[in-house]
Amino acid sequence: MDLVPLNDFIQTEEYKKFINENPEIGYLKVEVFTAYKAVPISNAEVLITKNIDDKAIIMYRGYTNSSGMIDNIELPAPKSNTAFTPASVPEYTLYDLTVIHKDYAIFKKNNIAMFGGIKVIQYAKMTPNVDLKGVDTFGN
Repeated sequence: MDLVPLNDFIQTEEYKKFINENPEIGYLKVEVFTAYKAVPISNAEVLITKNIDDKAIIMYRGYTNSSGMIDNIELPAPKSNTAFTPASVPEYTLYDLTVIHKDYAIFKKNNIAMFGGIKVIQYAKMTPNVDLKGVDTFGN
């Protein structure tokens, strides 16, 4: 799947169709941490992508702050329907999240649902890269 920058995607007919179907804004907060939220991971690269046709559109790219967070990421979403019932599912648009940091294994989360006018919080628990070269793991 090809990665396409948002600026390139904006020039296409697919973008016009996508924005027509997603005229509102949903908000995303990403919290990146390790050790069960005890240690925030700063300077982690956060990519939000949207799969459209055979392309992965980069909708957002940024880095976490010293608290391991990025807040108020604005993403296109469908119109919110305030008349929905508990038995109904409001309309949403799906995005994918990838978090990259040189000291940690890459974190991926697919299918984050974004709703118009609503903030979604997504946690990204990262696992440290472990270099076992030269380490005797069997006690010899």
